[in-house]
Amino acid sequence: MIKKLIVYTLSFAILFAIIHFTQDAILGQTSQKIRFNNYDTNIFFALSSLIICIHFEIFSHIKALQPQLGFIYLPTLFIKGILFFILFKSSIFEAETLKTIERLNLLIPLLLFLALEVFFITLILKEKPVN
Repeated sequence: MIKKLIVYTLSFAILFAIIHFTQDAILGQTSQKIRFNNYDTNIFFALSSLIICIHFEIFSHIKALQPQLGFIYLPTLFIKGILFFILFKSSIFEAETLKTIERLNLLIPLLLFLALEVFFITLILKEKPVN
């Protein structure tokens, strides 16, 4: 289990580094500015997805929760959305409209971290139950 947790952590850290430095490079080449902190939003996406994966790995070793894991995962996206709104309300949601570059700087990392999260959750759900 420790090995899996290290793999999850390294995977999300590497994806965070790739996304963050790519965004910085692209924004450095253009003259467009964004009105929120990319680093903070990327950290939120990475940590929230990592925490979900770690909890599911732990839950998968609890025999009573194994049949319910799929149902437990369902509300996580909703909870993550609420937390995102609470944490970034003043910097993102109070802006009248978001420019296209700002929307892309939120949407692309969200989808990439979500894809990695779903990949790991799928692997956890496919594992044979521990007796």
